[in-house]
Amino acid sequence: HVAEKRGATADKIKAAFEFETSDLFSERERSALRIALHAGMVPNAADSEHFKAAGEHFDERELVEIVAVISLFGALNRWNDTLATSLEASPITFAESMLVGAGWSIGKHGT
Repeated sequence: HVAEKRGATADKIKAAFEFETSDLFSERERSALRIALHAGMVPNAADSEHFKAAGEHFDERELVEIVAVISLFGALNRWNDTLATSLEASPITFAESMLVGAGWSIGKHGT
């Protein structure tokens, strides 16, 4: 939802889970998405190699901002999943049009 609001195309959003092989992503974007993917794992799997690769495209301040955004959305996702919060119409519409192909379903958040 945020990506769309920040200008990401529908094709790019739909290809997000194939970022490693999709021609829609630059190496700069791939390096940030690798950190996001691995930082979101439990236990956290982001390592020095991920940051070294991303450091070729981002300065230290930008890397801190990337990790801050990953952490914020990770916390929000954990909160919403634990409490099974209901989704508003706008995120439901977005997810149904962009994320169903990646396995998204409203699940416990539809009540």
